[in-house]
Amino acid sequence: MGKRKTVWPTDREIRLRFILFAVIDAASAQGVASEMLLPAHKLLRDSPTEAQLRDTLADILATDEMYGFRFPVGSDADDLMQTLEWSGKQGSDDH
Repeated sequence: MGKRKTVWPTDREIRLRFILFAVIDAASAQGVASEMLLPAHKLLRDSPTEAQLRDTLADILATDEMYGFRFPVGSDADDLMQTLEWSGKQGSDDH
């Protein structure tokens, strides 16, 4: 039997995990349905891809309860979220 190669998450994936954890916490306080938050919390225990993390964040932030949510301006989390939002808009322009 061969050894399995360990695949470590990227810095960006680690940051996205922390951001998702913070968003889940805020969403819970805002009354977002547990049916949405439990799968997101379970995702954190697995080895999610960056795309899965981004999709889950987008789903939670799209709820009515999270309307207007934003991390403090200038924080690392806010900078990354703005980058993701900008890159998402770039990708949608191609369609």
